[in-house]
Amino acid sequence: MKNILNILKHDSRKLTSSVVAIITIMGLCIVPCLYAWFNIFSNWAPYESDATGRIRVAVANDDLGDRVLGLDINVGEKIVEALKANDAIGWEFVENSDDAVEGVYSGDYYAALIVPEDFTMDALSFATGELKNPKLIYYENEKKNAIAPKITGKAKTAVQEQVNAAFIETLAKYVSDAASVADAAGYNPQTVFADLGTKMDNLNARLEDAAVMLRATQGLADSAASLMSVSDQLLEDAETAVGSQEAIVDSASDALPDTGTIDEEAVSAIEKEKQQLIEDNKAIREHIAKASESVSDLNKYVADQLPDDSLLIDKMIQSCKQHEKHLTDLGFTALAAQFRDTRTELEGVQEKLREQKKTTQDKWDEKSQELKELQEKLDKIEEKTNAIDSQLAEDLGKKLDNVITRARSSMSDAESALADMQGDLSGLESILSGYSSALDELEGSLNSTGLTLNYIRNGIGTLAELFNRIAGNQSLKDVNDVLVNDEASVAEYLASPVKMKTEVIYPVREYGSAMAPFYTVLAQWVGALLTAVLIKTNIRKRDDLPDLRLHECFFGRYALYLFVGLAQALIVSVGDLLYIGIQCPHPILFVLQACMNGIVFMMINYALVFSLENVGLGAGVIILVLQVAGSGGTYPVEVLPKVFRVLYPAMPFRYSMDAMRECIAGTYGHVYAKCMGILFLFFAGSAVFGMLMRKPASFLNRMIAESKEKTEIML
Repeated sequence: MKNILNILKHDSRKLTSSVVAIITIMGLCIVPCLYAWFNIFSNWAPYESDATGRIRVAVANDDLGDRVLGLDINVGEKIVEALKANDAIGWEFVENSDDAVEGVYSGDYYAALIVPEDFTMDALSFATGELKNPKLIYYENEKKNAIAPKITGKAKTAVQEQVNAAFIETLAKYVSDAASVADAAGYNPQTVFADLGTKMDNLNARLEDAAVMLRATQGLADSAASLMSVSDQLLEDAETAVGSQEAIVDSASDALPDTGTIDEEAVSAIEKEKQQLIEDNKAIREHIAKASESVSDLNKYVADQLPDDSLLIDKMIQSCKQHEKHLTDLGFTALAAQFRDTRTELEGVQEKLREQKKTTQDKWDEKSQELKELQEKLDKIEEKTNAIDSQLAEDLGKKLDNVITRARSSMSDAESALADMQGDLSGLESILSGYSSALDELEGSLNSTGLTLNYIRNGIGTLAELFNRIAGNQSLKDVNDVLVNDEASVAEYLASPVKMKTEVIYPVREYGSAMAPFYTVLAQWVGALLTAVLIKTNIRKRDDLPDLRLHECFFGRYALYLFVGLAQALIVSVGDLLYIGIQCPHPILFVLQACMNGIVFMMINYALVFSLENVGLGAGVIILVLQVAGSGGTYPVEVLPKVFRVLYPAMPFRYSMDAMRECIAGTYGHVYAKCMGILFLFFAGSAVFGMLMRKPASFLNRMIAESKEKTEIML
């Protein structure tokens, strides 16, 4: 601690011994404050009418007006009158729209508002039955200034609201004038509604008599319709029965196969099965013949081919069994017997094959005899398969064709008889249907007429009751009196029927006061950065301080930085309060926060330059730029790009501005203390970073310094 104080005393003597050093320190303390004050002044009240009233916007009224019910109306003139009373924008009223538009292009005006020729006609289009929205034409120059279109845009919205209000006010005035004329002519609304109520009651009574006669006619029509319905139902049942039989016959006829093709299909199926049996039998015979040549051939057959031949025999047996069953069911037993005999022989072969096993040479003679017998059985199967008579299959096809032909002829006769019966029933039903349709139409017309009469009677009764109530209602008289005698109140109410009450939380009087935290914090950071540029962080070795440790060097020179930072903080914060006059219900906390900002900002920039030298200066500038763009000082952080939203929690500006806003607009909970605590963490973290990175970065700093020195240009 002693060495740190000695360093501070030495630095103080050096500074006070030089006029240039004193002027430099004074500049470091004052110049950043001027930056803050000028910006706060320039943003003091940019959206107030005193400022926005100097923004020139041209207005041209080309509206030709219109005549409705004998009254001359020009809504465009009302708009111009309303704008002349509006000082929120510097309205410039020009002769025609061409001059206004040309002024926007040339930059003489920020914007132009044009009332077109047909504005009043479109506004009153409801009177002709064609609804058209009247349109104002608005020209805007976005090149002239970035913020001006936002201000004129708000004025544009305000103009639209004023136009709507002026339009409604104009209509209300003319309605009130019409009511005054009617009242002067002796048209009393209560008398008119009383007469209407009496006439509605008389009409309702006559409609009741017509409804009674209509209900009597409906009764007669219902009786006739019931009789026709019973007759029609009987005919429907008979026709349905005939139709069902006809459908059954058609279905059976469609199900019969075509003649002339059944014999080909039957022969083809039998020939195909016969040929397959012969081919499969031949394959097994070849395998057995090969196995009969030697013991090794037999053993190989048993191991490799015997299982497949056994499965093939099973397949042949099943095929013969199926054909045998089908032919037996059709009554062709001879052909079925041929397939049965073949199946029997195949079953014998299957039994012999299952007995085959591997053998040795001493048993070969016995096995050779068995294989010979098996070959004989296979030869016999081939003979029986070839004996299957295809001609019998042909006879089968012809018999089936004869049966189908006779069945089709019988079904055709049945269809003709049913068709004749269906025709007779359809003729009778058509006659009854004509009578029934006529009755249905009559009944529908009577029902429709009855419903219409009921609707009319109900509506007229409701109108009569309504007119009678209105005629005796005092409110009607009051409304008429208001329309005749108080047109201004009616116009004001219709122009703005709903009022909005706004409760401002944490109100701030001036826009400059709201921006003071940002510009104050920004000025303090700039002051800290300039201090790091102008005051060295390195301490030369001296005889009175031979052995300085790292933390003594660090905090010894930081003491000078701290002095400058506190001086900047006091000047800028007190100037904000007394010179600028910002809103601040907690001035002591505001000054205290400014001092905290100076301590922390000086530490951050000092630590960066102490450890990284020139690189640290660049880092300080980069951190400044990021915080100016993304700390939420001007725009809400939610509308900024994602990179700034991610970095936002790590920006010191955020917590400094939040704490100052607490002082300016009002405190909430522990927000102020929380911000102070987080800033202290920035202070501690920066101090640790500066001392830890000093030695690791020394080599890099030396290389950069040597490289700059070689240029003979850079400091």
